[in-house]
Amino acid sequence: MLDILKAEARKAVNLIEKYEFVRIFTHYDVDGITAGSIMAKSLLRFNKKFHLSFLNGLNNGINYEKDDLVILLDMGSGYPDIVSSIEADFIVIDHHFPLGKIDAQSSFVHVNPHLAGIDGSFELSASGTAYVVANQIADNKDLSGLALAGIIGDKQKIKGGNAEIVREGIQSGYIEEVKGLSLYSGKLREVLSISIEPFLDFYKKEDELEEFLEKVRIDGDREVDELDEEEVRRLANAIVLRVLENGGSEEVLNDFIGRKFMLKAELIKNATMMSDIINSCGRVSAFSIGFGICMRDSKFLDKGYEIWRKFLTELLDEIVKRKEEVKEGECMRYLVMDNAPTTGPIATVLSRYIFSDRPFIAVNIKRDVAKVSSRTTMRMSEIVDLGEIMNKAAKAVGGRGGGHRVAAGANIPPDRVEDFIKEVDRLCCSAMGK
Repeated sequence: MLDILKAEARKAVNLIEKYEFVRIFTHYDVDGITAGSIMAKSLLRFNKKFHLSFLNGLNNGINYEKDDLVILLDMGSGYPDIVSSIEADFIVIDHHFPLGKIDAQSSFVHVNPHLAGIDGSFELSASGTAYVVANQIADNKDLSGLALAGIIGDKQKIKGGNAEIVREGIQSGYIEEVKGLSLYSGKLREVLSISIEPFLDFYKKEDELEEFLEKVRIDGDREVDELDEEEVRRLANAIVLRVLENGGSEEVLNDFIGRKFMLKAELIKNATMMSDIINSCGRVSAFSIGFGICMRDSKFLDKGYEIWRKFLTELLDEIVKRKEEVKEGECMRYLVMDNAPTTGPIATVLSRYIFSDRPFIAVNIKRDVAKVSSRTTMRMSEIVDLGEIMNKAAKAVGGRGGGHRVAAGANIPPDRVEDFIKEVDRLCCSAMGK
């Protein structure tokens, strides 16, 4: 399945070979951080020097020297005008749907699953695409765990190219697949209380949680990883009921029921925890902490856990507060926030576990820009392409947007939020035939 992509990845390696120094720019989320770490690891082993920067997008441009080789990770494919202005040799390693033609001014390689017949929205992440490039440089199969952390963090499926990477990691001994529930490691009571994937809405609901534990007949002080097969079965059935009763999508069930992955070569063995901890670091701009953990430097571990717990608590507080503020359009639901600490994670949880029947739009108004995150289910994404809708609606109000069918975003002027929401609703209704 990855043969065509590997051929393009080989072209990227041929360009890398010509340079002693590489300038890397990657996205700040878990998929971007793991992609950047995979590229950094493979370049170090290739005896190449590099400078890596984390960005929230390309709207503000990039700083580089004309004699650098520039590599863009988890970004670039959707910004052909900006990328075409780069006055240096460059490589785009991305999984977002390409929007328009890139007219490069010099040598250019575009490694993107969509250009190789693979759906980058569900079947290959940026970390997975970077892993393909890394293994054209040399045997870097030990980085498969990092690729998996990015896959999990980007809410992708273990199918297509992702499944091939996971199989390779298992066969090489760097990933272990275990029967069970994909939950955090730790004491069951605490894990259920703070869980985001799945979101069970037990946070600060101690009585409800104790009643739940009594019904499943499991001591809340038991370690999740030590539950036996029968206990896991009872817990899984109860969690499924809880998710569906709360309004969650049936689609999310397969994401945490049946198996979990352990990362044999990484500092954090539980793949779900590894993904969430790295993502938390990115969300609070502690990029170097997340990157350091991915680079297997143990001195960053304690700080990473501290950041994750603080971020998780703040996120859960926001979810509890914001779910009461959600409004209904004709064909979608939306949430408008002022200076909230995060946007994407709130949209993800609310759209997957509470308001899963329609597309969901979260707008976070900052001082000079309104940041938008949109989410929907895979079933709904067959009808409603959020990447296209974000692109069109943002353009209509003087902003910029794009992304995947199931998850997309935009930056728009703060004074045009109402117009933007109306346009998004109109486009959603049009896609639904209403």
